[in-house]
This record gives sequence, structure tokens and C-alpha cells, in this order.
Amino acid sequence: MSSKPVKDLLVGTLVGIVSMLPGASGATIAVIFGIYERLISDIANIREKLFRDLRFIIPVGIGILLGLFICAFGLEALLDRWEVPMMFFFAALILAQIPDVMALGDDGRPMTSYNWAALIAGVVIMFVFLWIGLSGNGLDREIDGFLVWVFVGIVLAVSKLAPSVSGSTILLAVGLYTPFMHAMTEFDMGVLIPCGIGLLVGALAFAKVIDHFLAHNRKSTYMVILGLTVGSVITVSIEAGLELDGLTVIAQSIVFAIVGLLLGIWLSRISRKYAEETLESEPGRAAEE
Repeated sequence: MSSKPVKDLLVGTLVGIVSMLPGASGATIAVIFGIYERLISDIANIREKLFRDLRFIIPVGIGILLGLFICAFGLEALLDRWEVPMMFFFAALILAQIPDVMALGDDGRPMTSYNWAALIAGVVIMFVFLWIGLSGNGLDREIDGFLVWVFVGIVLAVSKLAPSVSGSTILLAVGLYTPFMHAMTEFDMGVLIPCGIGLLVGALAFAKVIDHFLAHNRKSTYMVILGLTVGSVITVSIEAGLELDGLTVIAQSIVFAIVGLLLGIWLSRISRKYAEETLESEPGRAAEE
């Protein structure tokens, strides 16, 4: 029996776990492990590719859901005890992914003005999210509406398809992260069902957008992703830095940042081999070559 489905399950689980971490992006993990473009293409062309690529989609999808729930149950305790050091851990983890994102966007040609504009746009987007979070402009309303939770699902879908966009950070900014985490751990169907609807709608709609730009503006698309990645490191570090208080927290933060950087480098190394296997196993790949 091939070990590839097991690896797909494990990578999907890692994507799901990282998706729940404030400041981190599951889609970036999908990029460095080489499943991003294949997953986007499958979702964007679901009628043609769904059944052809089930051996890839099913384990990755199950893994993502598994990772979401694993993280929901374990994250609250970690953040309660080491909130600021964990944020530096996330920032260092993202920092280690920058060379991989740069390599994916490098086509050997000089940067054009459009490429630079795309890079800057990615950074600016992350600073907008930082401004929302620091200004405290959350949703001042009862968090019980069906449409509100559909919105949460759409945000999660976009964050899983747009590398370096942290859905958890956006939910924190608008005051929905804690209620969502509580709904996950309590298996509240009144929340999870509309979230699921939003997730499906967001994934189907946004995947087509991403697939189009990857096909027609690949380098600029990856420059946006690079900008989002760089901006994410900066914004998460700023948010965490504002909360530094005392030598103990500073020392813990340094240790957590080093661990995050080392883990990121290790993930980068193992992801390259996995990415090659993912490309080789894609339906129709052998025929194209």
C-alpha cells in the first residue's frame, strides 16, 4: 500500500492546525509542501477533477478538518499560558517559509513594476489587518446570527486559499475568534453548520479567482503571497512586541522564536521531497511530460 495518502493526511492535518493559529497561515504550509496549486486547481475545476483526484482530495480534506479540531482543543491552554511567546513562535515559523515562497515566484526574469506593486499590496493588506486589530474596531453586535457565522466560514476559506492570510487573526480583529473556538470545542451545530456553508461557498468562489491568476499572472500572484508572508511576520511581531512585559516573558519569547525558526527550516527541508511526490502523483502529469 502506498504511503502517499498517509502523507497527504498528515500534511492536511498540519494545514488545519496552522490555520487555527493567530498570525499563521495554513495555506502557506500548503504552498511549501507543494499541494497548493494542485488543491486550488481541483477546487476551481471541481466538475472535471473531483473524482479524478479523490485519492488526493479525501486524505487532505480529512486531515484539514482533523487539524482544526486538534488545534481548537489544545490551543486555548497554550495561549493562556504563553500567549506572547507563542506569537513570536508563529512569527519565526512564518519567517522560515519566506525563501520557499520566493523560490516559487522566481521565474528567472527581472521584477516588473506590476510584480513590485503586487508585493507591496500584500504587505499593505497585512498592515490593514494590524490596524483593525490595534484600533479595536471589532463587530459590536450579538454573535449569534446565521449570516455572521457564514461570514466566519468564508473568512476561513479565504485564509486557507490565500497564503499568509491568517483567518484566526482576522477573526481576532473583529471579535469572533473566541466564540468560534468555543463552538468548535462544544460541537455547537448552530455555529458549525453555517460556518461549513460559508467555508464551501468561499472555497468554490475564491479558488477560481486564485486559479485564474496562477494561470495568467503567476509571478505577480506569488509576489502578493510573498508580500503577505513578509507583512505577516512584521505585524505578528509588532502585536507580540507590544505585549512584552518583564525579563521572563522576553526570555521565553526568544526561546520560542528560535524553536519556531528551527521548526520552519526543518519543515522547509522535508516539504521539498513531499512536493516532488505530489507533482508526480497528480492525474495526467505523466501524460503531460
